[in-house]
Amino acid sequence: MIQRFGSAAVGFYRFKGLIEDIGTLDQVAAKLGVESKVLQETIMLYHDAAEAGEDHFGKVVFPTSFSEQDHFYLAFVTPSLHYCMGGLEITPSAQVLKAGDPKKPIPGLYAAGEVTGGVHGANRLGGNSLLECVVYGRIAGYHAAHSLP
Repeated sequence: MIQRFGSAAVGFYRFKGLIEDIGTLDQVAAKLGVESKVLQETIMLYHDAAEAGEDHFGKVVFPTSFSEQDHFYLAFVTPSLHYCMGGLEITPSAQVLKAGDPKKPIPGLYAAGEVTGGVHGANRLGGNSLLECVVYGRIAGYHAAHSLP
């Protein structure tokens, strides 16, 4: 996991309490409150399905292999806000528009990032969240500074 995702990413999630360094399979079982035998059987089923190319749920992608002797981490899956769609409508110069018809810029009010909506349309382009914040942040800052009396 650390090799695949990088120690910095794993370290961040450990800091946030979303990944825990557990150790042995028996320690994982104790942490989860299940019998070790259940986890051993689950690992065997995973390996059998990977070899067959499909499991009983229809899964056909098995990105990693592991053994009962590996060092284990637990990842806690929890809902989180990944990206906020919608928000304030802005002009190309990042000035916030009043709601309604006609839409007119609100003097002195600029916005950037996820508080804005409509920059990407109905859905964002993957990986562009930071770009949106930085680029429109600079645009908003530039125009806000130049609109001062």
